[in-house]
Amino acid sequence: MLLWIAAALMAVLAVAWLVLRPSAAGRRQDGAPPIATTVRARSGLLGGMLARSVFRRWVLSLRSFMASREHQKRLRERYHMQVAEEATELMGNMKGAFMKLGQIMSFAMEAMPENARDALSKLQMNAPPMAFEVVAKVIEEDFGKPVDELFAHFEREPLAAASIGQVHRARLHDGRQVVVKVQYPGVAQAIEADLRASSGLAAMLGAINHNIDANAVVAEVKDRLLEELDYGRELRNQQIFGELWRGHPLIRIPEVYPELCSAHVLTQQYCKGLHFRDFVKVATDEEKRRAVHILHDFIFDSMNRYGLFNGDPHPGNYIFQSDGGIVFIDFGCVKYFDSGFIEDLQALNRALIGNDRQVFEQLLKKMEVVLPDRPYDLDELWEFFCYHSEPFREDRPFTFTKDWVHKAFSVMDPTKQTRINLPKNFVFLNRITFGLNSIMLELGAAENFHAIHRRYNFPHEDHPPSLMRLGIEVPARFVPMTREPVSPPESEVLGPEQAQA
Repeated sequence: MLLWIAAALMAVLAVAWLVLRPSAAGRRQDGAPPIATTVRARSGLLGGMLARSVFRRWVLSLRSFMASREHQKRLRERYHMQVAEEATELMGNMKGAFMKLGQIMSFAMEAMPENARDALSKLQMNAPPMAFEVVAKVIEEDFGKPVDELFAHFEREPLAAASIGQVHRARLHDGRQVVVKVQYPGVAQAIEADLRASSGLAAMLGAINHNIDANAVVAEVKDRLLEELDYGRELRNQQIFGELWRGHPLIRIPEVYPELCSAHVLTQQYCKGLHFRDFVKVATDEEKRRAVHILHDFIFDSMNRYGLFNGDPHPGNYIFQSDGGIVFIDFGCVKYFDSGFIEDLQALNRALIGNDRQVFEQLLKKMEVVLPDRPYDLDELWEFFCYHSEPFREDRPFTFTKDWVHKAFSVMDPTKQTRINLPKNFVFLNRITFGLNSIMLELGAAENFHAIHRRYNFPHEDHPPSLMRLGIEVPARFVPMTREPVSPPESEVLGPEQAQA
């Protein structure tokens, strides 16, 4: 009997060692490890992390059984911290789609303990970088010249490491200060490996929700992720946003330098300022309120006036400057809407504001939120859209609270939304729910958003941008709410020869 107990104990210890030992992806020697690029390798890394998480959860349950409430709380916090730290390291090393998921989790999951969210927040700016020698090789292969010929100075340590590439400060030979974004070698293959399972993802979505056009949803996600790998397209996106907002006193887009851009390199103006978390710690209530209005005008004027949506609204993409302006960076994921969709969206919002369920139902069918010949529950749909429109539905101040932001997880639970289709135009638009809303919460946003949003929902009333409500003057060309839709750029990578021509 004792022999069987000993054997069982040895087996448990062996499994525990296999499960709890650090993964290969977590070990780093002379820089970050190479990105795993095959489906098998990436699935293995995730599977190992999940197995370790399950084992830790089992240990937590055992240790909590006889513990006091206070000790149980400490044990849970330690468990969440361990899982978050490992997830941060793993996602940071995997890069691509999984790191982007971690970035979304880091500022959207209000229910997560603060120390665990802080661990994940490292993915916004401080993910594991690649070695400088790798960066230099990418630049030399793309331009046929060494780094020191292209730049007067190039800092070896990165400013930031993100999901697709990392950013270094540099100085041009004419003295201009720039930042250079360099794409990770192998990240394209890694994302393609992640997306190779997209047919399975579509099948899973379809199994959960028979009324959804799962293939269209997955195709939209794939298109946006693959576009982020196209630095030529990102260059054009940034140039478009730069032209649209040029001359605005508080909305700033860094200038790009096409002659130093390539398939895997993007060079742009360096802009000094604070990142989001640092800004929130030191900003006054007045400065936070101004930031709320700047972010609001940039996002909703871009979408409603020009038909553009920068689909990656996470805190790492904003730089807060000392004079109150905000620099917007990272234009790899941009959604272009046609005028018809924007008009329908505004009409849908008016129906919600006016409690007009008949028009609401008609628009749901027109916009394919409800697909032909498929059942739907109008009350369920009404509740779903009322949540999203709650900040501006009624003419009164609305405060972004933790409870309201967290409610999104239950409202948007896919297992509960079995009679709602998600048209492709809504896929990345829903990033506002987990992105902008979480940022507004941290800024303490409390405004009459109904009055502010009348600029978009009732464009014929000719309301001014929200910044003007704070007494801030903006040039005349930013005032009218005239629709000027912009066409998406062709996918084109400009090398130095083409740019100079």
